[in-house]
Amino acid sequence: MSDNEATTESLYEPPPESNDITEKARFFYPKLLDIQQKGHYTYRRTLASASRHRVTTVDPANGEKREMLMFASNNYLGLSTHPRVVEAAKKAVVDYGYGTGSVALLSGTSDVHRRLEQKIAEFYRCESAVVFPTGYQANVGTIQAMLGAGDVAISDMYAHASLIDGVKLSEGSLKYFQHNDMAHLEQTIKRASRFFKGKLITVDGVFSMDGDIAPLADIQKLAKAYGASVLVDEAHAIGMIGATGRGSAEHFGLDGQVDLTIGTLSKAPSGIGGYLTGKAEIVEYVRHFARSYIFSTSIPVSVAAGLIEVFDIIEHDADLRNRLRSNVDYLLAGFHKLGFHTFGSSTAIIPVLIADDIKLRKVCKALHERGIFATPVTFPAVAKGRSRIRFSVMATHTREELDTLLNAMSELKQTFDLT
Repeated sequence: MSDNEATTESLYEPPPESNDITEKARFFYPKLLDIQQKGHYTYRRTLASASRHRVTTVDPANGEKREMLMFASNNYLGLSTHPRVVEAAKKAVVDYGYGTGSVALLSGTSDVHRRLEQKIAEFYRCESAVVFPTGYQANVGTIQAMLGAGDVAISDMYAHASLIDGVKLSEGSLKYFQHNDMAHLEQTIKRASRFFKGKLITVDGVFSMDGDIAPLADIQKLAKAYGASVLVDEAHAIGMIGATGRGSAEHFGLDGQVDLTIGTLSKAPSGIGGYLTGKAEIVEYVRHFARSYIFSTSIPVSVAAGLIEVFDIIEHDADLRNRLRSNVDYLLAGFHKLGFHTFGSSTAIIPVLIADDIKLRKVCKALHERGIFATPVTFPAVAKGRSRIRFSVMATHTREELDTLLNAMSELKQTFDLT
């Protein structure tokens, strides 16, 4: 390994201890500049178009615009540019203006916000729903409101960071169980029952980095057996799994039975915001005690109007879901044929293991040069030794575009000796 390569490996190296809180920034900044100057920095590339399956970007190497294939978007169904969604948002801007001007509990709730909350509750076959400004705030606020002193969250160790941060902001405690390991979950619940009062099991429906699915039916059985509640983060499940795209509960035949269903409106729904849905009494309690809801301005009415159309499309447009499923199956089969490890994914999130961070950055740079927009995921977002490219598939990708990606990865596997 050359000195040139070695310096690009330590972007997340812990800073030295210091009494100056800004020292960590001075330690980090030169490393960031070094990676950027070598062309190994593929984060925060600028789009000059809508986030479709093909995008226009501003190339960081020369500042010129170029067209690229997008494989790093959560816009799984391509709804961000759907004509019905765009038209609804445009009309709402004319009717309601640019912003809401207040938090939801004061003057920031419109009739459109109320219709969106009703639509979400009906979509999940639940009694009620509350919309937050972001999915992150939905998780943080809900857990902060629900967990009190003496309570414990029992979390899958791969659960989203917002679930963990919510526990940290609450008065409760946090325990982990091994990823999707039901025997270890049961062992953890038994132990927790001796020391804590309320117990909340927190999982992702579809895990954001591995693309696999939580065994929700088994989790529900354990929760009932030991008097625990269940919170499922459906950020990457909505629109992707379930017969009509309703996510994990529908996938396992548990519609309306999950205690707390949380999601974001920024993945398949392609907007911004988050939500909690469940029993009316739980939803209203969280609405009035979640600090991230109480002290945040509500989402623009234009976004809420577009999202009402989104939920209708997800529910009724089977063709979109079928095209996404077909593309997922095709790309997974292609990666497996090439010998890549995809972490057991069965969804539109398809991670490809490239454990060597230097090779990972070189591969992402090479993909960029070939007109393919893909992003690396390294420590601390994932454990050391589990770095990967996190490819995201869209319903709007053509078979030719998927083949372009597979052919590029086949070539780069030989070039960089990827095993």
